[in-house]
Amino acid sequence: MLASTVPSCRAYDPCYAYELAVILEHGMKALLERQEDLFYYITVMNENYLHPPLPAGSEEGIVEGIVQGMYRLREGAALPGRPRVQLLASGTILREAERAAELLEADWEVAADVWSVTSFTELRRSGMAATRSNRCREQRQESWVERCLGPTTGPVIAASDYVSAVPDLIRTWVPRRYVVLGTDGFGRSDTRAALRSYFEVDRASLVLAALSALADEGSIHSGRIQQCMERYRLTPAALPPWER
Repeated sequence: MLASTVPSCRAYDPCYAYELAVILEHGMKALLERQEDLFYYITVMNENYLHPPLPAGSEEGIVEGIVQGMYRLREGAALPGRPRVQLLASGTILREAERAAELLEADWEVAADVWSVTSFTELRRSGMAATRSNRCREQRQESWVERCLGPTTGPVIAASDYVSAVPDLIRTWVPRRYVVLGTDGFGRSDTRAALRSYFEVDRASLVLAALSALADEGSIHSGRIQQCMERYRLTPAALPPWER
Protein backbone atom coordinates (compact mmCIF):
# COMPACT_ATOMS: atom_id res chain seq x y z
CA MET A 1 0.00 0.00 0.00
CA LEU A 2 2.76 2.45 0.89
CA ALA A 3 4.62 1.53 -2.29
CA SER A 4 1.63 2.60 -4.35
CA THR A 5 2.12 6.19 -3.15
CA VAL A 6 5.73 6.44 -4.37
CA PRO A 7 5.82 7.24 -8.11
CA SER A 8 9.34 5.85 -8.66
CA CYS A 9 8.76 2.57 -6.78
CA ARG A 10 7.94 -0.66 -8.57
CA ALA A 11 6.83 -3.17 -5.92
CA TYR A 12 6.41 -6.88 -6.65
CA ASP A 13 5.45 -9.91 -4.56
CA PRO A 14 6.34 -13.02 -6.61
CA CYS A 15 5.67 -16.60 -5.57
CA TYR A 16 7.82 -18.68 -7.92
CA ALA A 17 11.44 -18.40 -9.03
CA TYR A 18 10.59 -17.83 -12.70
CA GLU A 19 8.43 -14.85 -11.71
CA LEU A 20 11.35 -13.39 -9.78
CA ALA A 21 13.69 -13.95 -12.74
CA VAL A 22 11.32 -12.14 -15.11
CA ILE A 23 10.98 -9.19 -12.71
CA LEU A 24 14.74 -8.93 -12.19
CA GLU A 25 15.42 -8.96 -15.93
CA HIS A 26 12.74 -6.34 -16.54
CA GLY A 27 14.15 -4.19 -13.74
CA MET A 28 17.73 -4.40 -14.97
CA LYS A 29 16.68 -3.35 -18.46
CA ALA A 30 14.70 -0.44 -17.05
CA LEU A 31 17.49 0.76 -14.75
CA LEU A 32 20.62 -0.08 -16.75
CA GLU A 33 19.59 0.03 -20.40
CA ARG A 34 16.88 2.67 -20.42
CA GLN A 35 18.29 4.59 -17.43
CA GLU A 36 14.82 5.06 -15.92
CA ASP A 37 14.69 6.87 -12.59
CA LEU A 38 13.08 4.04 -10.62
CA PHE A 39 13.76 1.59 -7.84
CA TYR A 40 12.33 -1.90 -7.38
CA TYR A 41 11.00 -3.31 -4.11
CA ILE A 42 10.66 -7.10 -4.33
CA THR A 43 9.33 -9.27 -1.51
CA VAL A 44 10.77 -12.79 -1.24
CA MET A 45 9.97 -15.23 1.55
CA ASN A 46 11.94 -17.97 3.29
CA GLU A 47 9.13 -20.53 2.99
CA ASN A 48 10.36 -23.80 1.48
CA TYR A 49 8.43 -25.25 -1.46
CA LEU A 50 8.99 -26.61 -4.97
CA HIS A 51 9.28 -24.07 -7.77
CA PRO A 52 7.87 -25.12 -11.15
CA PRO A 53 9.40 -23.97 -14.44
CA LEU A 54 7.90 -21.19 -16.51
CA PRO A 55 4.73 -22.73 -18.01
CA ALA A 56 5.31 -23.70 -21.62
CA GLY A 57 3.18 -22.67 -24.56
CA SER A 58 2.43 -19.07 -23.73
CA GLU A 59 5.71 -17.68 -22.40
CA GLU A 60 5.32 -14.21 -23.92
CA GLY A 61 1.86 -13.69 -22.43
CA ILE A 62 2.97 -14.91 -19.03
CA VAL A 63 6.07 -12.70 -19.03
CA GLU A 64 3.95 -9.67 -19.91
CA GLY A 65 1.47 -10.59 -17.18
CA ILE A 66 4.20 -10.93 -14.56
CA VAL A 67 5.48 -7.45 -15.37
CA GLN A 68 2.01 -5.92 -15.58
CA GLY A 69 1.09 -7.49 -12.24
CA MET A 70 -1.19 -10.45 -12.98
CA TYR A 71 -1.50 -13.54 -15.19
CA ARG A 72 -3.55 -16.73 -15.25
CA LEU A 73 -1.48 -19.53 -13.74
CA ARG A 74 -4.10 -22.27 -13.86
CA GLU A 75 -7.17 -22.67 -16.02
CA GLY A 76 -10.04 -24.40 -14.28
CA ALA A 77 -11.39 -27.76 -15.36
CA ALA A 78 -14.03 -27.95 -18.05
CA LEU A 79 -17.20 -28.62 -16.06
CA PRO A 80 -20.13 -27.88 -18.39
CA GLY A 81 -23.12 -26.42 -16.62
CA ARG A 82 -21.26 -25.94 -13.37
CA PRO A 83 -20.34 -22.59 -11.74
CA ARG A 84 -16.88 -21.07 -12.04
CA VAL A 85 -14.82 -18.77 -9.81
CA GLN A 86 -11.64 -16.73 -10.20
CA LEU A 87 -9.02 -17.05 -7.43
CA LEU A 88 -6.39 -14.31 -7.10
CA ALA A 89 -3.37 -14.48 -4.81
CA SER A 90 0.02 -12.85 -4.45
CA GLY A 91 3.27 -14.23 -3.06
CA THR A 92 3.40 -17.52 -1.21
CA ILE A 93 -0.35 -17.53 -0.47
CA LEU A 94 -0.71 -18.37 -4.18
CA ARG A 95 -0.04 -21.99 -3.29
CA GLU A 96 -3.08 -21.99 -1.01
CA ALA A 97 -5.17 -20.69 -3.90
CA GLU A 98 -3.91 -23.54 -6.09
CA ARG A 99 -4.91 -26.09 -3.46
CA ALA A 100 -8.28 -24.34 -2.98
CA ALA A 101 -8.95 -24.64 -6.72
CA GLU A 102 -8.31 -28.38 -6.53
CA LEU A 103 -10.69 -28.72 -3.59
CA LEU A 104 -13.42 -26.70 -5.31
CA GLU A 105 -13.30 -28.94 -8.34
CA ALA A 106 -12.90 -32.27 -6.52
CA ASP A 107 -15.30 -31.70 -3.63
CA TRP A 108 -17.85 -29.19 -4.96
CA GLU A 109 -17.78 -29.43 -8.77
CA VAL A 110 -16.90 -25.75 -9.07
CA ALA A 111 -14.38 -24.84 -11.76
CA ALA A 112 -11.66 -22.48 -10.53
CA ASP A 113 -9.16 -20.40 -12.45
CA VAL A 114 -6.10 -19.29 -10.48
CA TRP A 115 -4.38 -15.96 -11.11
CA SER A 116 -0.94 -15.07 -9.80
CA VAL A 117 -0.88 -11.42 -8.78
CA THR A 118 2.74 -10.31 -8.77
CA SER A 119 1.89 -6.68 -7.97
CA PHE A 120 -1.36 -5.19 -6.74
CA THR A 121 0.27 -1.76 -6.88
CA GLU A 122 1.17 -2.06 -10.56
CA LEU A 123 -2.38 -3.20 -11.27
CA ARG A 124 -3.67 -0.14 -9.45
CA ARG A 125 -1.44 2.16 -11.49
CA SER A 126 -2.74 0.59 -14.68
CA GLY A 127 -6.31 1.06 -13.51
CA MET A 128 -5.79 4.66 -12.50
CA ALA A 129 -4.17 5.48 -15.85
CA ALA A 130 -7.06 3.90 -17.76
CA THR A 131 -9.65 5.71 -15.65
CA ARG A 132 -7.93 9.07 -16.16
CA SER A 133 -7.66 8.55 -19.90
CA ASN A 134 -11.33 7.61 -20.18
CA ARG A 135 -12.39 10.52 -17.98
CA CYS A 136 -10.55 12.93 -20.26
CA ARG A 137 -12.26 11.36 -23.28
CA GLU A 138 -8.94 10.28 -24.74
CA GLN A 139 -8.57 6.95 -26.54
CA ARG A 140 -10.62 4.34 -24.66
CA GLN A 141 -8.39 2.23 -22.43
CA GLU A 142 -8.84 -0.93 -20.40
CA SER A 143 -6.96 -1.57 -17.20
CA TRP A 144 -4.90 -4.75 -17.01
CA VAL A 145 -7.35 -6.14 -14.44
CA GLU A 146 -10.25 -5.59 -16.85
CA ARG A 147 -8.31 -7.16 -19.72
CA CYS A 148 -7.63 -10.27 -17.64
CA LEU A 149 -10.95 -10.73 -15.86
CA GLY A 150 -13.34 -9.24 -18.44
CA PRO A 151 -13.57 -12.44 -20.54
CA THR A 152 -13.99 -14.69 -17.47
CA THR A 153 -17.06 -15.64 -15.45
CA GLY A 154 -17.91 -16.06 -11.78
CA PRO A 155 -17.11 -14.15 -8.60
CA VAL A 156 -13.52 -13.09 -7.91
CA ILE A 157 -11.86 -14.09 -4.63
CA ALA A 158 -8.50 -12.58 -3.65
CA ALA A 159 -6.21 -13.67 -0.82
CA SER A 160 -3.17 -11.92 0.62
CA ASP A 161 -0.62 -12.57 3.35
CA TYR A 162 -0.94 -8.82 4.02
CA VAL A 163 -3.91 -6.79 5.21
CA SER A 164 -7.03 -7.01 3.07
CA ALA A 165 -6.62 -3.38 2.01
CA VAL A 166 -3.82 -4.54 -0.34
CA PRO A 167 -6.02 -6.64 -2.68
CA ASP A 168 -8.69 -3.99 -2.18
CA LEU A 169 -6.46 -1.61 -4.17
CA ILE A 170 -7.92 -2.96 -7.44
CA ARG A 171 -11.59 -3.26 -6.44
CA THR A 172 -12.63 -0.41 -8.76
CA TRP A 173 -11.59 -2.36 -11.86
CA VAL A 174 -12.83 -5.85 -10.95
CA PRO A 175 -15.90 -6.31 -13.16
CA ARG A 176 -17.93 -8.53 -10.83
CA ARG A 177 -18.48 -9.52 -7.19
CA TYR A 178 -15.12 -9.19 -5.45
CA VAL A 179 -14.27 -10.80 -2.10
CA VAL A 180 -10.94 -10.12 -0.38
CA LEU A 181 -9.23 -12.08 2.40
CA GLY A 182 -6.27 -10.67 4.31
CA THR A 183 -4.31 -10.90 7.53
CA ASP A 184 -5.90 -8.02 9.44
CA GLY A 185 -5.03 -8.07 13.13
CA PHE A 186 -2.28 -9.60 15.24
CA GLY A 187 -1.32 -13.22 14.56
CA ARG A 188 -0.71 -15.58 17.46
CA SER A 189 0.43 -18.81 15.85
CA ASP A 190 3.53 -21.00 15.75
CA THR A 191 3.39 -22.11 12.10
CA ARG A 192 2.41 -20.55 8.78
CA ALA A 193 -0.42 -23.04 8.40
CA ALA A 194 -1.81 -22.14 11.82
CA LEU A 195 -1.37 -18.43 11.12
CA ARG A 196 -3.28 -18.61 7.84
CA SER A 197 -6.02 -20.59 9.51
CA TYR A 198 -6.17 -17.98 12.30
CA PHE A 199 -6.54 -15.16 9.76
CA GLU A 200 -8.98 -17.23 7.64
CA VAL A 201 -6.92 -16.98 4.45
CA ASP A 202 -5.95 -20.65 4.03
CA ARG A 203 -7.24 -23.04 1.35
CA ALA A 204 -10.36 -24.05 3.30
CA SER A 205 -11.23 -20.40 3.92
CA LEU A 206 -10.78 -19.66 0.22
CA VAL A 207 -13.15 -22.49 -0.64
CA LEU A 208 -15.69 -21.18 1.86
CA ALA A 209 -15.43 -17.64 0.47
CA ALA A 210 -15.89 -18.91 -3.08
CA LEU A 211 -18.93 -21.03 -2.22
CA SER A 212 -20.44 -18.20 -0.18
CA ALA A 213 -20.06 -15.79 -3.12
CA LEU A 214 -21.68 -18.31 -5.47
CA ALA A 215 -24.54 -18.82 -3.01
CA ASP A 216 -25.06 -15.05 -2.76
CA GLU A 217 -25.39 -14.95 -6.54
CA GLY A 218 -27.80 -17.89 -6.56
CA SER A 219 -25.42 -20.15 -8.49
CA ILE A 220 -25.42 -22.85 -5.77
CA HIS A 221 -27.71 -23.76 -2.88
CA SER A 222 -26.91 -21.95 0.36
CA GLY A 223 -26.94 -25.27 2.22
CA ARG A 224 -23.53 -26.03 0.75
CA ILE A 225 -21.99 -23.41 3.03
CA GLN A 226 -22.76 -25.44 6.15
CA GLN A 227 -21.62 -28.60 4.36
CA CYS A 228 -18.32 -26.90 3.56
CA MET A 229 -17.78 -25.80 7.15
CA GLU A 230 -18.48 -29.30 8.43
CA ARG A 231 -16.30 -30.99 5.80
CA TYR A 232 -13.24 -28.86 6.56
CA ARG A 233 -14.00 -28.47 10.28
CA LEU A 234 -14.26 -24.71 10.08
CA THR A 235 -15.37 -23.30 13.41
CA PRO A 236 -15.14 -19.50 13.25
CA ALA A 237 -14.29 -17.77 16.52
CA ALA A 238 -16.86 -15.44 18.08
CA LEU A 239 -14.65 -12.45 17.21
CA PRO A 240 -13.02 -11.86 13.81
CA PRO A 241 -9.20 -11.97 13.65
CA TRP A 242 -8.83 -8.18 13.59
CA GLU A 243 -10.64 -7.86 16.94
CA ARG A 244 -8.88 -10.62 18.85
